[in-house]
Amino acid sequence: MPEAAALTHTCGRCEVTASWMPGTDRPEIPIGWVLDGSDIFCLNCRRERAAESVDFDDEVPAAERSKLRAQARVEFEIRREPEVPDSRIAKACRTSTMAVRKARQRIGVPPPPRR
Repeated sequence: MPEAAALTHTCGRCEVTASWMPGTDRPEIPIGWVLDGSDIFCLNCRRERAAESVDFDDEVPAAERSKLRAQARVEFEIRREPEVPDSRIAKACRTSTMAVRKARQRIGVPPPPRR
């Protein structure tokens, strides 16, 4: 009997595909991805969806909109994995460690203990 074809998942937003070779251990969905209704979203698109969910008036300047969206990405990451060090969250969100620290204070999530 031939081996089954590789299992794949495709993000419903950006269409990136994750796949596994037949016979390997594989999760039901890729780590960091999420099922939302009938769609599946990769981690990067989950961050972008968090940024796009920011509600602001049409009068808000573009620079302020960009700042609010960046804050939403960082807050999403903190809530998703609060135990992750600030430096890793900053790298994932392409921001500074200080921005992550400020976001933790803003949303009331303490930093992880030092190891």
